[in-house]
Amino acid sequence: MLLKRILFVFSGTQYNKFAMFRACPCIDQFYRLDRFGPCFQCYSVGLICGNETVDLNPGFYWKWESQENRELYEKFKDSLRIQDSTYMYANNGLTRFNRSFPKVYACPVPSACLGGMTSECSLGYEGPVCAVCSKGYYRMINTCQECPSKKWLIGQISLTSIFLLLIILPLMYGKRLAATTGRSSTDIVLARLKIFISFYQVTSGTFDAFSYVQWPKALLQLGTYAKFLQLNLLQIAPVNCFSHSIEVTIYTSFMTSVVVTLGFVVIAIIYYQLRRLYTTKVKNYNTRDVKDLSEAKEACFRYVFLLMFTMFPTTSAQVFQMLPSSCHAICADIENKSCRSYLRSDYSVECFTGAYNNFVVLAFVMLFYVVGFPLVTFFLLWRYYPKEAQNNSPDQERNEVQSALSFLYENYSSNCWFWKVLELVRKLSLTSVLVLIGRESRTYLGVASIMSGLCTVIFASYKPVSDRFEHWLQLTSLLATCANMNSGLLLKIPGENLSSGLRTDVEGTGITALLLSVNVFVLGMIVGK
Repeated sequence: MLLKRILFVFSGTQYNKFAMFRACPCIDQFYRLDRFGPCFQCYSVGLICGNETVDLNPGFYWKWESQENRELYEKFKDSLRIQDSTYMYANNGLTRFNRSFPKVYACPVPSACLGGMTSECSLGYEGPVCAVCSKGYYRMINTCQECPSKKWLIGQISLTSIFLLLIILPLMYGKRLAATTGRSSTDIVLARLKIFISFYQVTSGTFDAFSYVQWPKALLQLGTYAKFLQLNLLQIAPVNCFSHSIEVTIYTSFMTSVVVTLGFVVIAIIYYQLRRLYTTKVKNYNTRDVKDLSEAKEACFRYVFLLMFTMFPTTSAQVFQMLPSSCHAICADIENKSCRSYLRSDYSVECFTGAYNNFVVLAFVMLFYVVGFPLVTFFLLWRYYPKEAQNNSPDQERNEVQSALSFLYENYSSNCWFWKVLELVRKLSLTSVLVLIGRESRTYLGVASIMSGLCTVIFASYKPVSDRFEHWLQLTSLLATCANMNSGLLLKIPGENLSSGLRTDVEGTGITALLLSVNVFVLGMIVGK
């Protein structure tokens, strides 16, 4: 009797039942590949093993090595269901499946994968792991959204333009208006705006890096609007929605970020040189013209650095997303023999092709920008930060650079002039570097959560921001980021592992309400002030 139980558990076969033109039946979660052969345990959590056969769970994806293999296994399944001697005449007497099964992969968006033998995708999704948006859909965060009407798109672009104009106007004319604290309106607007933008950039980047976490839909919608603050033009205006013939890939986004960043620098240089040429060659050169040229140079420096700071997280993330370490191999068999690699950020792009190899060279070159921009910023702050000995310096260029970079240091205490560079590194780590290690694991999300907590503690300990309101605004944004990371860890707990006494629907609503209130509170502080 003891021997029978051991055989029952380890072989997966029910020896206490009659075979009936076959080997003894398999127990639950076991399958067989030979009508008269042994039973095997399910090799993946994404599989359904029942009635001695294998099927794919919803939320998972596989790709058969060939359609012939899949059809052969379906015929074997049909033959296995026959309980009498007629099995010998069905499907040419097929009694064994001697091909390999495909490897199973969890889908980034579980609802996109319908499972089943053919591994079909939901409406709007297609491609490997159902992670490519179909025609008429565009990607937002980690989901495919149906393209809105062209009127809606034009309205969205118009509202974004108005929003940017409302930001630019105070920056252009606010320098002349000094507040009661002695700070100009431009300084106050920029100081609070950079905290606001940094927070929502990290929030949006977190959803991208950890897209496998089932974030609440309402929070993803908030992250959708946060994309606008990254000046990602292809997210603000999904051009593929204007015409189905237009294809937008990671190549398009990557080149757009590079061209916009470099283009703005070139435009600023050309504008200043034309202004200088006109002033020195056409107009009568006087003291007023010298002052105007100095203000033009300062404005060019300021807007170039402001744009680069705003786009830096997006550009850096796209650089890291292009690297070979971001490729995901999709194999057609569990032996990893027949594999094709795709970029995790865009599964429509296959790695290690001719086109990819050309772009990856540019990505490696752009790594110098990713590493060099924070270093150059640190050097400029160290070189041009207004120390006592420099306050009355006659060096005009130094004063122009000081004024242009003032939005980086003016709201920090004198011994924390470098803090904005630390903030830049923090954003780079949370939105870009973690893309390289953003696997389906709690470990990496835990690393991000610990990092966020340490940054919050360090900021609260050193109190680098002088203004009381801006100090609490920055501290609140850091706490909200930490709350997002910790909530992500909670959301990684499978629902079936929760206590049966808990109402999961009520708990889900509670987590959604908590996360929304935390993330909107930062915006509320700005509006309230």
